[in-house]
Amino acid sequence: MATSGFVQTALAQNADDYRGGWRTDQGEAHTYEFSIRGDKVRGIYCTYCADATTLAFVDGTFGSNGIIFTVTHVNADGSTAYQDTATARFDHGHLTVTGTSGAPAGGKFERTLIKDPRGPDPLPIIVSRLPKAPPVPSVPINQQGVGAPAPRYIQPGPWKSALTEQDVVGVWLGFGVGAPKQYFIIRKVGDKLRGMVCGTCDNPYTMAALDDFEIQGDLLKFNILHEDWGDGELPTFYKHVTAHVGWNEMRCTTAVDHQPPAPARPRPPGFVPGFSLTGPIAIEATAGNRWPQWPPPNTSLAQ
Repeated sequence: MATSGFVQTALAQNADDYRGGWRTDQGEAHTYEFSIRGDKVRGIYCTYCADATTLAFVDGTFGSNGIIFTVTHVNADGSTAYQDTATARFDHGHLTVTGTSGAPAGGKFERTLIKDPRGPDPLPIIVSRLPKAPPVPSVPINQQGVGAPAPRYIQPGPWKSALTEQDVVGVWLGFGVGAPKQYFIIRKVGDKLRGMVCGTCDNPYTMAALDDFEIQGDLLKFNILHEDWGDGELPTFYKHVTAHVGWNEMRCTTAVDHQPPAPARPRPPGFVPGFSLTGPIAIEATAGNRWPQWPPPNTSLAQ
């Protein structure tokens, strides 16, 4: 009877039970973000996520017994420092991660993680989320100033005509100041680039993995892997980013994979759609970016 009950619980689970961001609620800070497509899992792991030196990368598989995955911790040059092996299992709203750390003096661990009770921050449009809940209502203007009239865009200087990985690796900042500003962290991982975006960086609902990086001449392309929250009617989708880089600015435009391109319409002189990030800041320069209390408070700064 007990075995039958376990099988029914396992079969009842689906990717939506696991996908997205999870954090510990007591003790040491640990955050996991899982992107799931079919049985393929990728994502990120970090402790104090605004400290880019703690960022590591998740790869694994999803099945009826949960997620089986590795976490690759990398050196500054992208080589592997060590790997953790782990399994994640969902039960009654919590995620239990058990595994073995490959760190020096590492060992077996078991961590219980939760969905952050604060949920996503409000934006000027409706925000959807998982687990399914009433949408976060839109606000006319939030504390970062989103929704205010956009000033005329002025290009900082010539864009680099032949981008390299060295031009983009590091931390790029944007969308206001203070805790809600966003950190776009790009790291070398073997022969690829991978990363994450977060802000506020102690809330897994306000973060996502970055992946599928390509450099095509003067263009940088990558995807933001939305999993358990999204600006719009769906919480799970890829947001495709195309960027130019020059004079410490990354100028980005985006398109989402579930919506048609926006119709062309007249724009005022000097208008260039998109957003800008400033950087790159060296990964090591963010070491020590740690919030003064853990667990974080249960109320969002934007509420």
